[in-house]
Amino acid sequence: MRRLPCWICAVLFATLVQAQASVDYFAGMGLREGIYADFQAFQNNRPTVPLDRLRDGQGLPVSDIRRVSGKLQWQPDTGARQTVDLRSIWGFCQNDVVYIGTSNGFYRIGLMGSLSHLVVEQTYRDWDPYMYGRYPMGGVTRTVLVQQLLDMRTGRYLPFNAAGMDEGLQHDRVLSEEFRALPKKQRNSPEALFRFLRMYNERNPLSFPE
Repeated sequence: MRRLPCWICAVLFATLVQAQASVDYFAGMGLREGIYADFQAFQNNRPTVPLDRLRDGQGLPVSDIRRVSGKLQWQPDTGARQTVDLRSIWGFCQNDVVYIGTSNGFYRIGLMGSLSHLVVEQTYRDWDPYMYGRYPMGGVTRTVLVQQLLDMRTGRYLPFNAAGMDEGLQHDRVLSEEFRALPKKQRNSPEALFRFLRMYNERNPLSFPE
């Protein structure tokens, strides 16, 4: 029987340890505070910039990211001070709550899990031709609240309806088949959607590296 080279064994061992060194999410676990430049930073529970390093335009510490806008600054361990544009980041964590950036601002994840649930504002233009006389510029802008799912494996946003849930459950064959066996009308009911959301997260817990 051939032996693997020592360096391959070391890599395999390190990979195994890294895969095992994780903890399942629970409310109040104490996620690290700061801003996430991208989805991967959130997945690793390693903010791109920790909260205690953020400074506002006057150089003062930022205690509440929700109350600031535009650009912030932070000082890396080496090099010049860096600027962060809040409009370009994926999100941030503060007081163990995760907020995700959208075109209309930041919105908190209400139900955290491998499939997370959140409510966001979406703006659209109403082009009703019967309103043309009152709004000659071509309709009126409306803002509505929309429920969404966030698949923590892929980072994809899914609609909170039967189609979105069906896509999200594809990682769990048992629940996927059970969901598809429901009558079409029942699959779109809030009761069924929240029930399968809960069951999926119980069977597939969200985990973070230690």
